[in-house]
Amino acid sequence: MGLPIRTKDRIQTERLVLKPYAPRDVMPLVRLLTHDGITKTFMVPDFQTGDQAVELAQRLIAFSQPEDAAHLEYGIYLDDRLIGFVNNCGIEDDEIEIGYVIDPDAQGHGYATEAVRAIIEELRGMGFRKVTAGYFVENESSRRVMEKCGMKPTDRTDEEEYRDALHSCRYYEVCF
Repeated sequence: MGLPIRTKDRIQTERLVLKPYAPRDVMPLVRLLTHDGITKTFMVPDFQTGDQAVELAQRLIAFSQPEDAAHLEYGIYLDDRLIGFVNNCGIEDDEIEIGYVIDPDAQGHGYATEAVRAIIEELRGMGFRKVTAGYFVENESSRRVMEKCGMKPTDRTDEEEYRDALHSCRYYEVCF
């Protein structure tokens, strides 16, 4: 069991707003969860039906609401358009592992770095002592985001079987 998550109505950065999803975000979220450019390096289920993707999107929307103190889940919005999300991959005591996604059509503009920096600061304010994140070694962009956010490499590595391939996963962390 970890620290409770205290979701804010919105986190404003220079260009982005991080906030809980709205019900209207189901289909934009499904698009992110099924986009080939995302699913190749961010682990999501291999949906057999569209309904399964909609069901997961609805569950993530519920996780993002302020009354849910067990999950970190924020949509990342640019000009009121959902371009990504950041969420927790695990919480234990005062340590949290996060994951993040930016729509491939919006990549290359520093949005992931901006969003992850904001989330790290929020987590520090909630009392978390350590924030970690992992990446598949073929996803160099994700590694660079972690470095730009002040995260340092750890000795932790994993081999993850995902979508019929074995991926080497490395981890970065920031401690407060």
